[in-house]
Amino acid sequence: MKNFFKNLGEKIKANKGKTIAISVTAFVLACVIVTLCCLSAFLFNRFSEGFVPTDEQLAAQAGQYKRVVIIGVDGVGDFFGKTYTPNFDRMFSDKKIGDTQINASVTYSGVAVYPTISCENWMSMFHGVRPVYHGFIFRSTNQRVEQGEHTNEEKYPSFIAQYLAQNPNGKALAVCTWRGVSNGIIEDDPRITKYNSYPDDIYEFLHNYSERSATVKTVIDATEEPKVDTVIRDDIAGIEGQLYEYLCDQVMQYGYSDETIEMRDAMTMQRIITETVSDPDKYQIAYMHLDQVDHAGHSFGYGKPGYVNAVSRVDMLIGRLYDAYEAAGMLEDTLFVLCTDHGHRLPGGHKNHGKNTDLEVNVTFAIAGKTIKSGTPGKYVNTDLAPIVSYARGVKAPDTWQGRVPYGMFLD
Repeated sequence: MKNFFKNLGEKIKANKGKTIAISVTAFVLACVIVTLCCLSAFLFNRFSEGFVPTDEQLAAQAGQYKRVVIIGVDGVGDFFGKTYTPNFDRMFSDKKIGDTQINASVTYSGVAVYPTISCENWMSMFHGVRPVYHGFIFRSTNQRVEQGEHTNEEKYPSFIAQYLAQNPNGKALAVCTWRGVSNGIIEDDPRITKYNSYPDDIYEFLHNYSERSATVKTVIDATEEPKVDTVIRDDIAGIEGQLYEYLCDQVMQYGYSDETIEMRDAMTMQRIITETVSDPDKYQIAYMHLDQVDHAGHSFGYGKPGYVNAVSRVDMLIGRLYDAYEAAGMLEDTLFVLCTDHGHRLPGGHKNHGKNTDLEVNVTFAIAGKTIKSGTPGKYVNTDLAPIVSYARGVKAPDTWQGRVPYGMFLD
């Protein structure tokens, strides 16, 4: 053995130049392999693989729906596919309503953009491009949009702005538990009605409640004084009195606290229902942001009882929406979409998200309507939300969007 290593050393000395060249080549090759693996995980997998609709396809979609309702559930990842969610299943299932066939397309293996942070992903979902293009990446992004910072909206308009540009008389509604979406991700436009749900809204509702409705003084930014009066109805067919009873029960359980995120989600959902059911033709796009699952992920970790309970509470809110729309006869001409920004890591150590694990990257995407093809769609990436909504409304996407309409999601 000693002679073996002695002879090896002599050979290396004799071929020193060649050995160095081989070592450098091997090192460079290893770096290239590692780089390609990283790019594959962090970049290549985020490319959309769908199609850009033709003018003929857009014309066929235009006018199919009176409204598109988008349920944004923060931090739920793929968990709708892993727990009991009867109302989600009811909304996103194939059915026949009257003479209209409603189909659903659902995937639990959609792809979040990297990094798996809320701002990066919601911005990409609304504006159709990856974070390196819309510019919100890594640097206190959530705080920046909460404070009202916007992306380059002329170059990368949101799907709401794109719809309004081609439909000047159109209107949109955004009700958010997390103010970052309405403050910085969605453009400011008088045709877009925005609300953020705060604890003060809950208190105003409970204090002023009478005859199944209450006036709520609300604001868009929590730093402002309340300046907008809105009426929250609680007498909608199918969900009569549920909001008041739910909030009273939560107050008895938790008291008045800024941490009652599930109460704010309930107010968010009720305002969406009130605004759209009381005037079904007012808004052509309605978006809501529900935040309690993300809070539960940070508090408990992915899949733990507190996280599962948060998903169940969101499912209950989805049931309220579905019941109200069913009672109002609004199911046939509504396109329902449910989407999420990212998942969460398993408990143990730091309970968070932002990396590239499957639990953080895999996201739920579900869509149901009369122009949808039943089953599982082709690859969905979060940048695809914008072109999907635009296509459903018959709106031409800007050339700058990187998202596409997934294959197999819409009927041919």
